[in-house]
Amino acid sequence: MDPTEAERSFLSRVSEMLLSLPFDLKALQEAASDPDLDRSAREAAAGAIVHTLLPQEGDGPLRYIDDVFLVRAAFLAVQARGGEAFGSFHARFAEIYERLPDDVQLFEQQLGPLWNWLVSKIDQFPKLAYKSKRAAQYLGSEEELAQLYEEGLEFETNFNVTEQQVKNRLRRADQIVELLNRRHAEERKKLAL
Repeated sequence: MDPTEAERSFLSRVSEMLLSLPFDLKALQEAASDPDLDRSAREAAAGAIVHTLLPQEGDGPLRYIDDVFLVRAAFLAVQARGGEAFGSFHARFAEIYERLPDDVQLFEQQLGPLWNWLVSKIDQFPKLAYKSKRAAQYLGSEEELAQLYEEGLEFETNFNVTEQQVKNRLRRADQIVELLNRRHAEERKKLAL
């Protein structure tokens, strides 16, 4: 695939995923609440939900750009860590999992080492705190899972990214790479302190 076509495919797919972010979070909510999946898969799902719910820098669709990739990384983690019950989860969300290998290949091509950085963040997700609870703690009881579910519903209801906004703001792959590079540099700076 020539570079121009690859960039076009990447932008098209990222645009689709920005618009489907609320649906993707619902799928992760299902993973987090599925008692048949292994705990580490459920923690990865809960962590991705929490990351998306945390306040984000920026406005419009670009403020959720890293979440688009982190949600896909969480789907990979659920697949890798889900255990025997992953087959039934896969069947319920076949549309996501059928496209996941192509998505990952596209991300690896366009993002290079940034994709590896994003995937590596999944291991830290269970420790993310939202409303005084770590992501992994939301898996402690039905009540806590319900609280995370309600927070997710509120996000989905208030998600105000439109197709027109995405079309107007998301024009070049290097724009995404620059934003992710900036966030990566900020994270490294915080870790160095």
